[in-house]
Amino acid sequence: MGSKFSKLVAMLMVITMLGMGIGFMVFLLDQVIRNGMEGVILGMAGLGGVSLILFRGPVGKALANMLEGTSSGREDPMLGMRVADIEDRLQEISLETQRMTELEDRLDFAERLLTRHGEPDGPR
Repeated sequence: MGSKFSKLVAMLMVITMLGMGIGFMVFLLDQVIRNGMEGVILGMAGLGGVSLILFRGPVGKALANMLEGTSSGREDPMLGMRVADIEDRLQEISLETQRMTELEDRLDFAERLLTRHGEPDGPR
């Protein structure tokens, strides 16, 4: 589920950014019609700089990883050992819980035997 969901999110983000870029281009064309070419040149330079920073930086790398379905590569190398240690501890806790349940059952049985032993057997 995670990789399909991350691919969908990445695709939606890319489509949204493309739509924003197209919207900005329409705005720039409107500015050309109204004010001349100077504002458009500055706008194009700004759009190019922001796009370069966005897509070549960490956001672009994260989008690429989401589209490829891979992780960022920043995982802790000891993560596997930690997970295995936690699983071992959970197994030990499960065994201890099982032993405690057995001891509770034995204690209940012993209490019933003691209460029956102390009672008279009936009319003599």
